[in-house]
Amino acid sequence: MSPTPNADRRSLLLLDGHSLAYRAFYALPDTLRTQTGQLTNAVYGFTSMLIKMLGDRRPDAIAVAFDKGRDVARTAAFPEYKANRVSAPDEFRPQVDLIKQVLEALQIPIVEVPGVEADDVLATIAGQAIERGFHAYVVTGDRDAMQLVDEHLTVLYTLRGITEMAEMTPPAVQERYGVPPSAYVDLAALRGDNSDNLPGVPGVGDKTAAKLVNQFGDIDGIYAHLDEVSGKKVPAMLAEHEQQVRTNQRIMRLRRDVECECDLADLRFGEIDTEAVRALFGSLEFRALYDRFVEEVLGEQEEAAAAAFDRSPQRLEAGGLRAWLDGAAQPLAVVPIVVDRPPHATPVAIAVAAPDRDPASARLDDLDPADLDALAAVLADPTVAKVTHDLKTLDHAAAALGWVVSGVTLDTELGAYLLNPEQRTFDLERLALQYLQRSIAPQEEADDADQLTLDVGEDDPWEERALRAEATFELARHLDDQLEQRGQRDLNATVELPLAPVLARMERAGITLDLHVLDEIRDRLAARVEELEREVHDHAGRPFNIGSGPQLQAVLFDELGLPKTRRIKTGYSTDAQALKNLAGQHPIIEAIGEWRETSKLLTTYVDALPPLVDPETGRIHTTLSQTIAATGRLSSSNPNLQNIPVRREEGREIRRAFVPGEGFGQLLVADYSQIELRIMAHLSQDDGLLDAFASGEDIHATTAAKVFDLPLEAVDGALRDRAKAVNYGLAYGLTPFGLGQQLGIPPSEAVEIVDAYMARFPKVRQFLDAAVDQARRDGFTTTLFGRRRYLPDLLSDNRNRRQMAERMALNAPIQGTAADVIKLAMITLQHALDRSGLRTQLLLQVHDEVILEVPEDEFDAARDLVVTELSGVVDLAVPLEVDTAFGPTWFDAQKH
Repeated sequence: MSPTPNADRRSLLLLDGHSLAYRAFYALPDTLRTQTGQLTNAVYGFTSMLIKMLGDRRPDAIAVAFDKGRDVARTAAFPEYKANRVSAPDEFRPQVDLIKQVLEALQIPIVEVPGVEADDVLATIAGQAIERGFHAYVVTGDRDAMQLVDEHLTVLYTLRGITEMAEMTPPAVQERYGVPPSAYVDLAALRGDNSDNLPGVPGVGDKTAAKLVNQFGDIDGIYAHLDEVSGKKVPAMLAEHEQQVRTNQRIMRLRRDVECECDLADLRFGEIDTEAVRALFGSLEFRALYDRFVEEVLGEQEEAAAAAFDRSPQRLEAGGLRAWLDGAAQPLAVVPIVVDRPPHATPVAIAVAAPDRDPASARLDDLDPADLDALAAVLADPTVAKVTHDLKTLDHAAAALGWVVSGVTLDTELGAYLLNPEQRTFDLERLALQYLQRSIAPQEEADDADQLTLDVGEDDPWEERALRAEATFELARHLDDQLEQRGQRDLNATVELPLAPVLARMERAGITLDLHVLDEIRDRLAARVEELEREVHDHAGRPFNIGSGPQLQAVLFDELGLPKTRRIKTGYSTDAQALKNLAGQHPIIEAIGEWRETSKLLTTYVDALPPLVDPETGRIHTTLSQTIAATGRLSSSNPNLQNIPVRREEGREIRRAFVPGEGFGQLLVADYSQIELRIMAHLSQDDGLLDAFASGEDIHATTAAKVFDLPLEAVDGALRDRAKAVNYGLAYGLTPFGLGQQLGIPPSEAVEIVDAYMARFPKVRQFLDAAVDQARRDGFTTTLFGRRRYLPDLLSDNRNRRQMAERMALNAPIQGTAADVIKLAMITLQHALDRSGLRTQLLLQVHDEVILEVPEDEFDAARDLVVTELSGVVDLAVPLEVDTAFGPTWFDAQKH
């Protein structure tokens, strides 16, 4: 949020409605329409900008002014005023009404005065507010507002579309136009304004006008000393056009005395009718904007306005839970309270809710055996429909007691994630506010940083626990309806829900770490870091702290005189890209790069992993999350085992420390071969790709032969690498420019390669183009299984953001489908292992591979089962191939 120039003053945000709406209309494409065909580009752009303004500025008061009718006074003074303007497009005018509906839902005052322009209204309101102690912010695309700028008024001037704004303070106006704000009207009168059909003095632009105003003070001063103006042409033109200049001056000067029925007290930014906003945004199909509105604008106001839950919580004692569960209507909401992390997660309390009774909670220590038996039976019964929040936690709680969980029909965390995968957090309190406008009292801080914990001491927050179950129950109904509306119930039921207990088992299993191997690696890396440090110091001619940005800048740019990189706040960049651009300029650059990479391996992995080994199990128990990546991929944290380096030999060495646990013989790594390309072949139905995969040929060599028009036997390694880069580049949304950088070839050559590829595989281009067009119409991409990724920036007026969203739209259906396939594979594999009776267990999932530990006597059976289940998990137009490898370490069980 930008700092307020006058921190002791309240803030007033004033918006020029027509100016901003027009800019949004022309900045965003006309493909932004509702399912009924209503064009909404102006509404979307205006609302997006408004949400950002409200979130960033947090104004105390706000108003939006609109033009209403022709400006009577200015047209009388100059009949040709704005005569060059064409009528508003037919598709624009209805959107102004929609914008006003948005403002009304947000309870933002709209001010209109017949025959008076919006900027005059804003100037008047701003003046009144400043007198009463406000600092005013005027948001507009009209340059005339520069005359209003002073120490108590800032103009937020739209530069490009409505996403980029310049904060015009007095120094900023002086720097941009060469005159102070008080003289801006005189400058503009000399220059003229084409948009308002006000001609200026021929040959006089901003610079000449600024020079004249600064030399003679104002318009009167210029004409009083016309004979002192240098040159012949400018004085003559000034004299000839004096009447127009003075007319311009009168017209351009904004009025500050407009009579409008507007009391500053009415402009206070008050409580928002969230139901009205939700309904309107829903009808406009602004799902992503509503989520932004909730996250960026409502904040504390939403929580303060949230209602309490209707039902009264109960605290259950011995015998109470059995009675509560007996005959309870379904679905039941079951929310455990767990302390510690897997594999030591321990349930200490339980909360329950149902349609026909008040929510309740109980500490497990307060319950009798009959209560626990009743709860265990309910959890295990697949015919009893249950909902929860964070199913993995429920699974951990049940496992700790030797119970099983079955019959969960919805998890509110997973359901909310499917509906809005870009959202940052899915904690229950946030979701209750967001979807129900209900408030759960904040739970006590836990001693452990783990979010599963909750204090159960003397200040036992049993009421909050019970309300968490009630919130889960009510949320589940709401989210289930939305999943049904969006066609995502099957995705939830077949992928996300059944995956959660599989991940829970993997978290409890962990993976064994050989600390002796890490000690050996640490010694080697530490020695190499010292060696590289000496090398860098030798190149520099003196010792210095390589990790210090300022010290490194001094060495590289001041002492060694290397070319300056891009400027940053503290000087010049020394990040990885900057050093890459300096490669070959001096041997110190390569030494610094290697020192950084080696140091990172040492500190981020080799030193960081041992403390995370559980002393009782000798294993690392990472946390596997389903709700972090918007793509649908799983994520690993505490520690992140999906990010163990693979590109550098030193990084791959770290995988030698990951070994089978006691009682297991080797690790088995199963990897899908070229899954993204196979999915692209299936989705595009390109005959060339389908034939290549069906024949079992080397897809990259075959691609190279077709693209470069060569016999297959003539394809060498270099051409195959180029084809491989194109194959994967397209699946990842890589541009020809990016391909050129990756291959080290000119962009023109990369364009030729991509064009040749598309000519040989024409349905790939058709599929990719159609994917972007469909996403632009829908606002989201969809995977083969119905997973959505919302991409509002497809309609951004910022070219860079729009192009990035287009690359995501190319990538998301392929990558998201791959993520779905991997998740399905884990589910089917775990079920198959359970049916088989094998002791082999699933440990990790990393990108397109799964890692298992296998007893000595199960090698063949485990490999056959894994290949069968993974290759048959989904029926594509091309076969899914699975590569497998055994090894005594993770390193040895992989292809190198």
